[in-house]
Amino acid sequence: LRFFAIPAADPAAAEAVLNRVLAAGRVVSLDRQFVADGAASFWALCVTLAPGPGELPAALKGGGGRRLDYREVLDEADFAVFARLRMLRKEVAEAEAVPPYAVFTNEQLAAMVTGRVADEAGLAAIDGVGPARVERYGARFLAALRQAWREGKVGG
Repeated sequence: LRFFAIPAADPAAAEAVLNRVLAAGRVVSLDRQFVADGAASFWALCVTLAPGPGELPAALKGGGGRRLDYREVLDEADFAVFARLRMLRKEVAEAEAVPPYAVFTNEQLAAMVTGRVADEAGLAAIDGVGPARVERYGARFLAALRQAWREGKVGG
């Protein structure tokens, strides 16, 4: 269980912390209650996460007409790794003459970073990543992740 208080007046910092926690695991349940206390009002949240890595929660997924800015969802170190994976994806997509999202989506790249994916089984556990993608692209993306981890570029 993780507990959060999100101030109604200035929620940005607390939301960023909550988003990082939610992005790092699979949400089992989320309970929320608004505490009305004038200027000190806040949302109280209780989050239950499943053990191990998971996909990004639906609230953080792109789509719905709104474009997700991963700089707001990922911490600085994780975003640096995410950006590195996006560059690799672009190179692979150009070499194969396919759109970048046909290699991996931004959501899948973010899940690789936040889930600390270390092997092909971890890749295959990401929503939308099937055996063909793991076989075709897995080695290159896992090598990039390992390199980032050796350089200490993954946050926590």
